[in-house]
Amino acid sequence: MKFKIILAGLFILLILCVLGTAMVGYSNIRYTSQNAVLRYISEHKDDISVACFDPANPQAGFYHNETEAYPQASTFKILLLLGYAEQVEAGLLDPEEQIPLSALEAYHMPGTDGGAHPEFLKSLGEERETASLSEVVGGMITYSSNAAADYVLSRLGGVDWNNLYSRLGLEQTSLPHSYLGLYLYISNHDTGTYDLISLGPEETLAEQIRLEKLFVNDLEWRDAELKYLANFTNQPGVEVQETVTSDFGVRASASDLSKTMLAVFGYSDALSPEAQAIARQHLEWPMQRNPDNTKTFKTLAVKNGAWPGVLTSAWYAEPLDADPRVLVVLYRNVPRDFWNAWLASFSQQMLEVNVLTSANCGLYADALAP
Repeated sequence: MKFKIILAGLFILLILCVLGTAMVGYSNIRYTSQNAVLRYISEHKDDISVACFDPANPQAGFYHNETEAYPQASTFKILLLLGYAEQVEAGLLDPEEQIPLSALEAYHMPGTDGGAHPEFLKSLGEERETASLSEVVGGMITYSSNAAADYVLSRLGGVDWNNLYSRLGLEQTSLPHSYLGLYLYISNHDTGTYDLISLGPEETLAEQIRLEKLFVNDLEWRDAELKYLANFTNQPGVEVQETVTSDFGVRASASDLSKTMLAVFGYSDALSPEAQAIARQHLEWPMQRNPDNTKTFKTLAVKNGAWPGVLTSAWYAEPLDADPRVLVVLYRNVPRDFWNAWLASFSQQMLEVNVLTSANCGLYADALAP
């Protein structure tokens, strides 16, 4: 009898192992293989924007929904980087200025950037109490710290954004506003969770600014908010997060983001050579962080982003054996199962790297063909 029980147990274990393997295989086929990503793209044409081209010949590139403004998440931080670069060039900001880390913490709202800010602080070393302004900008771009981004934005009061946008030729890009204010607008201990009809778009930005100032400057209000955040039951639903970030967060088009990359890498005269060099120093972090990239690329620069239902990427690449490419891919309204799978596996980014490595936009062109 005991022998039969053991056999039965082994049989059940074998079944579970087979089912587990099958589920992993199904997940790969359904969500994370390159074919799965391409199939998703072909089935969701209205919610994908692509600009893919050789910067020496943009007219021959592939474009899809490229002039429509999409939610940007952290990819928008490229614009903050350009504002910073021009302020350094003008002598108004010193990249070596030492910034107390406590000044960054004032903007840190735990749980809103996937642990990016703690990872940035960890990279500095446990004993550090300050970081150079350049390192803070690196935390904004390389690690995608929202606290670093909002601190940098607080230092860019001298930027003439309208003039910068005009020189870059941006037509569908919103003016910068804080990530902290947006997340507090979604939910906070004072006004509760956004109810989707409480304010119109005209009042929204002013309310975000008000909430950010309270969090940064009013220690009592901040402490109450941190206690509120610590209670998991106070977290807003994903549907609310998706709606508010998509409707009221920073936005830009693939066309506009392409223009920023062209400017950074010297294909237009919108930025001075000094500002270009400062921006490249930070955007080329994949080459600095992973030396293996030098086996495939002469240059690789990127800024990615993610909000609930949103995934974004803006790339510039010079493969060793192919022509350069600018690639911008924006997704919105991504169903939760795909969004979770891609966020964990980077499947959509692997497709992007494949396109850049081969300098071939045809994969997107074929998937998005009428």
